[in-house]
Amino acid sequence: MRRLSNLGHVVEGTLLAAVGLLALLATLGSAEWPNTVYAGLMVAAGVVLLIALYPRHPVSDWGTIWSDPQQRENTIMAAAVGLAGVAELLARGRSPFGFAWPAALALIGTLFLTHAQHGTGEAMGRAVRRHRWIGATAMAAGVLRLLSVIQIQLGGVSGRWWLPGATARWWV
Repeated sequence: MRRLSNLGHVVEGTLLAAVGLLALLATLGSAEWPNTVYAGLMVAAGVVLLIALYPRHPVSDWGTIWSDPQQRENTIMAAAVGLAGVAELLARGRSPFGFAWPAALALIGTLFLTHAQHGTGEAMGRAVRRHRWIGATAMAAGVLRLLSVIQIQLGGVSGRWWLPGATARWWV
């Protein structure tokens, strides 16, 4: 069971690292394909995590899975990232769907910062430290994406933002 959990963490981490790299590429470049690919990978990451959590168990066990705080948080994160991926696919230009990914990152960051842990003292301590770093990173990414979305909503260049200009236009 532990090996399967570790594999799931590696797969999810790889998918989300690819999302981050493609989002950076989309911001730095002028091509549209990275936006579509990273949004599709977000949907895939949500679906893969839900598959790892539920279909391996009989439906009669799904309530038990949900009652475990750690698995409930994983379920919420999977749904948030998957639905935010769908919203990113739908968000073009000045769409309110653009705010879904920053909101999902804030939710996911909060869940990582407070994520329930199982295990022994030393293993839990390592997991808590790692989850706090991941949570803080997700929150920072959410804030940066929010600033980008605000600039797009205010009529800036899609996918690019320059903080002083975006901030000045936001306050004026």
